[in-house]
Amino acid sequence: MKHLFILISAFILIASSCKKTEKHTVETKYISFKNTLDINRVDESIILTRDKIISILDSIPNNRVPILKDSSGKIIPFQLDDLEKNGSWDEFSLVLDFTPNQTLKLELTTIPTESIPSFTPRTNIRFGIGTNKSNVKEVLEQKRIGDPRANDSIFYQMEGPAWENDKVGFRFYFDPRNGIDIFGKTTSELILDRVGLGEANYHELDDWGMDILKVGNSLGAGALAIKYKDSLIRITGKDQAEFKVITEGPIRSVFEIMYKNSKIGDQTIDIVHRITICKGQWGYQSDVFFSGVTDDMKLVSGIVNLKPNKPYSKTLKNYYTLETFGPQSENNDALGMAIIVSKENFINKGEAPQEKEDIIQTYYTVMNASNKKPTTFYFLSGWEQSDEQFKTYTGFEKMINNMTERLSNPILIQ
Repeated sequence: MKHLFILISAFILIASSCKKTEKHTVETKYISFKNTLDINRVDESIILTRDKIISILDSIPNNRVPILKDSSGKIIPFQLDDLEKNGSWDEFSLVLDFTPNQTLKLELTTIPTESIPSFTPRTNIRFGIGTNKSNVKEVLEQKRIGDPRANDSIFYQMEGPAWENDKVGFRFYFDPRNGIDIFGKTTSELILDRVGLGEANYHELDDWGMDILKVGNSLGAGALAIKYKDSLIRITGKDQAEFKVITEGPIRSVFEIMYKNSKIGDQTIDIVHRITICKGQWGYQSDVFFSGVTDDMKLVSGIVNLKPNKPYSKTLKNYYTLETFGPQSENNDALGMAIIVSKENFINKGEAPQEKEDIIQTYYTVMNASNKKPTTFYFLSGWEQSDEQFKTYTGFEKMINNMTERLSNPILIQ
């Protein structure tokens, strides 16, 4: 019996050693994210490509998805985006907070697809269409030719698609005006699904905020035009415009407005305006794709100049900013607006006439337009009712400077 006990004990010891050895062969994978700036970075938007994740994990098993965990084992909120619309996700998006010069080391692993947690929505796209307020339904795609305002049987909930995050909202006039308006928010909740449907008037201050911008015949809050020779030509989409949601989720939402056969001089061009809004940002990103542009065509975007304001412009790091600030909201209180564009794409700035032209009362930036790659710019808005920092230009400028610093120094991913 003594010999049997020794043999059994030896077997248990060997088996235990094998298990330990087996465990140690499973290597834990990590990704490090480094903030190279001596500033706090809150809600920093980060994109990981599928190829980047596979390069670390070696492969992603079928019916499983990648996740990132912090040091406590908590899953970082994320979303998987199929931007190419080929049935398989191609980008993993998330937001992270950093203290000055901080490096975050997160565990990268996978979980079954059916086990993806539910995260609090922080971005939203809404395009409600019906014949009147009582029968509106949300659409993910919509085409138009001509001016839909001439058709009494079509009702657009907010005159076109709208988008928001936990800070601010915007809306697009889906007609030949093609302007962009701002919804100032006083809540972090997503509210656009109900705006414009009840008795309340969104041009008046409500429990969530209000429409804070009068656009008129300007470019509003970042709408597009083409500078051709000495003329500003509005992109109207009269010949064909199409709205399409690309992705929508807790971290970011993306949609496109496609303009076919836009007449510029004696030529026609196609334009795709891709808009992205991310959690925690005071604005949105524009990526503008062209087909058919020539060397004498340049991209223009602008800021409305209808109410008392002071314009500012400067170059900071790798970016140029065009800004306005003053009591220019529809609530007659402080509102700052800004366009940020890379020095590589910026050409010059200008101011549209006050009257007698198609595009008026607009401060604008002139940017490169290329058939080879998109032109990217950012539109930011700071309303004093949303955050007290925007009661003064100093507070608004601080946010703009922080944004340009972050754009100039992206998070290092290792």
